[in-house]
Amino acid sequence: MINRRASSILRCRVRNWADLTFSLMLLLGLGTGRGWANPSPLSAVPTLPLGPAPTAPQPAPALPTGETDAPLPPPPPAPTVETKAGEDLRQLVTLFINESLTVGDEAAAVSYNDLYTQLLARSYSNDTPMLTLEYTLIQETLRQYGDPVDQFLSPSDFNALLNRPTRIFRADSMAPQVVYLAIPELTPATAQEIRQILFMLDYSRGIILDLRGATAYDPQVVADVARLFLPRSITPLVITEDRFNQLQGWESVNLPVAAGFPLAVLVDNNTRQGAVLLAAQLGLSGSTVILGQPTQGTEKQTRFFPLPSGAAVELAVGRWQTGDNRPMVNGLPPDQRVSGSDQDWINAALQALSVPSGRPQIPQRPLVLAQDERVGRFQLGHDTRNIDASLLGNVDFIRDDSGRNVFQPNSDLKIFYLQDYILFTYRNPGVVDSFFADRIYTTDAVALTAERVGIGDTYAQVTQVYGGPGENGYNEVVPFPMGTREANREDRYYVNYDALGLGFIFEVGSNQVVAVGLYKPGS
Repeated sequence: MINRRASSILRCRVRNWADLTFSLMLLLGLGTGRGWANPSPLSAVPTLPLGPAPTAPQPAPALPTGETDAPLPPPPPAPTVETKAGEDLRQLVTLFINESLTVGDEAAAVSYNDLYTQLLARSYSNDTPMLTLEYTLIQETLRQYGDPVDQFLSPSDFNALLNRPTRIFRADSMAPQVVYLAIPELTPATAQEIRQILFMLDYSRGIILDLRGATAYDPQVVADVARLFLPRSITPLVITEDRFNQLQGWESVNLPVAAGFPLAVLVDNNTRQGAVLLAAQLGLSGSTVILGQPTQGTEKQTRFFPLPSGAAVELAVGRWQTGDNRPMVNGLPPDQRVSGSDQDWINAALQALSVPSGRPQIPQRPLVLAQDERVGRFQLGHDTRNIDASLLGNVDFIRDDSGRNVFQPNSDLKIFYLQDYILFTYRNPGVVDSFFADRIYTTDAVALTAERVGIGDTYAQVTQVYGGPGENGYNEVVPFPMGTREANREDRYYVNYDALGLGFIFEVGSNQVVAVGLYKPGS
């Protein structure tokens, strides 16, 4: 009997000691050690492949971008990361404090210690792996404190998202003088890719911009692409509002190389986020028509944030709207609904581009070419004091202290606009009245370069002879300073070869040379 009583007392003491130990562990924020390493990732959610890209009657095989028919490999398995229990919760609380749009003043109410205590308490009540319990608690916390658009992605879901099959950026000639561009996702490289393609192809009859299934998360990327198609008079291009209710208008330094040309934009119910804003902003132009199906609403700007375990959360970080203050809460309705096969969509776009827009066409300019180091009757280094005053046209004068001289900021600049010539002349410090010709363009239709670049040559032909980006000092610096009559021409773009001392001015749309210049290499 004594032994039974002693055994009972011992069991009682052991039970009380276990309860006390558990209470102390909760108080100190410690875990049991069971299930702290990540279990197997959750099962992957199937990802639906996007539809095939539209067929092109006249493909352009020489383009640097294209689409392949080779099947995409399956996504790799979700990574397995060894993390301590509560690390994802800690990261979520940090994101709430520093990034989340909705939590705002409630951020102080989201306590990591409270959440971690809940996690430990749940781990003692069932045998579910600790990481699975943590994922469940994260989803509950998002529903309680986050924005309705906030969502949690398991490692498998996030991995499938990163490796999902998507259409490749694609460009084709769909019809004579019509360019087709398919953009599945807008990235920092998208604007440059579009510019290079438009330099290579003739789009004087229009452009088809396919944004079906497209997305974008960066307002600067949206602004950079929009500026290619919109004149500088349309500003800002995107407006964002951060968690502190501060508004910001987004601009772009890109040249509007396709502003005013007929544009057909294709959208559908998978067009989301910044791609919706891009389509809506492009619709401001009278030469743009929106075709397809209503898009998704996109009032909230979201971002994806990886968590230590390999999972991720998508959080609302701001609000955004078009540059003319139109929120896209309910999405963008098209001007003309389109359904059916890909070819039906393309045919509808081609039909829309064939309707006269009513705007005046940019007139064709005569091609001009240079020959050797002497440009017609002018030589590099020519002192313009000796120019017959009766032959002079208009003159732009830019002082050295204006801060606007592009190539020689410490010299005064005079630009002479003569018949068949444009002369950039500089007066160096200490010189009284001599302005020396450092860069000369000719508009003489019969001029030729030493390489026999002739009438009818285009950007593609010029780069074939002299090289593209990365060759012979290729750059696209605008030579005309702000404040001169040629500085803001939206029907022009410029290519310079600093290693050769050659400069070309191209007409937007036809991509034909309208002026060729010589300057001292490396100046």
